[in-house]
Amino acid sequence: MYYYIFRQIVGLEDYSRNTMTKHTTKEQDDPLIEVHKLTKTYWNGDIPIRAVRGVNLTIKEGDFIALMGPSGSGKSTFMNLLAFLDAPSSGRYIFSGSDIKDFDDDYLAELRNAVIGFVFQQFHLLPRTSALDNVALPMLYAGIRKRRAREHAYEMLKKVGLEDRIYHKPNELSGGQQQRVSIARALINEPKVIFCDEPTGNLDSKTSIEIMDILKKLHKEGKTLIMVTHEPHIAKYASRTIYMKDGSISQS
Repeated sequence: MYYYIFRQIVGLEDYSRNTMTKHTTKEQDDPLIEVHKLTKTYWNGDIPIRAVRGVNLTIKEGDFIALMGPSGSGKSTFMNLLAFLDAPSSGRYIFSGSDIKDFDDDYLAELRNAVIGFVFQQFHLLPRTSALDNVALPMLYAGIRKRRAREHAYEMLKKVGLEDRIYHKPNELSGGQQQRVSIARALINEPKVIFCDEPTGNLDSKTSIEIMDILKKLHKEGKTLIMVTHEPHIAKYASRTIYMKDGSISQS
C-alpha cells in the first residue's frame, strides 16, 4: 500500500535507486496541504502546553505562504507538523490527497526526503564538505548514484548563481553564499514544497533581498513555499500571510 501511495504523492513514473523520473498529474489549483482541527500538545509533567490549537488551513500548489506571529505563537511548531518533522496530537493532515495519520516514521522520513526541501536560518551545511557535495546529499540519501547526484547538484548551484564556488567549503563562503547553497540543496530532489525557517535571519539587509529575490523567482516558476518569518518586509514577498497567536490562526 505504501508503495502505491508514495508514487501517487511524489508523482513518480519510476522511483528507484538508479532512476528518478517525475511527472505532474495534479492541477495547479488543487490543494497540496489541507489541515483540519490540527493540534499539538506537549506535556511538562502534568501541565499541558498547547502549541497548536485546532488549526484549519488549505494551501494550494504554487502558493507562497508567510507564517508570522510573536515568539511562542506556534508558527515554528506548525511548520514542523506540516513538514512531517513532528506528529500532530489530533486532527487531520491531508498531503497531496493522502491522509498521513497511518504512515509510520520510516515512511514519512522517505517521503520527506522526496517531496520536501528545507532552508534554515543556520544553513546546516556540513562544514568539511564542498558546496557541491552538500547539495548532492539528499539525492545520495535517496540512493541516486554519486555521479548523477553531483551533476544535478551542479545544475542547482548554477541556478542560484554559485557555479564558480562548487568546491568551496562553508567556511570559505559568505553567509549569503551559504544560504544559496542551502536553497540549492532544498531544490535537489525537485520537491513539491519548500519550507523556509527564518531564511534571512542571519543575513544583512542587502543579502536578505538577494535571497528573497531567489525565493520569489522560484515561486514564479511554480514552486510552493512556506516561510516562517518575524520580519514584515520579508513577509511581503509572499503571496499570502498567515498570522498566528497562541497556537491559532488569528488572521489570514
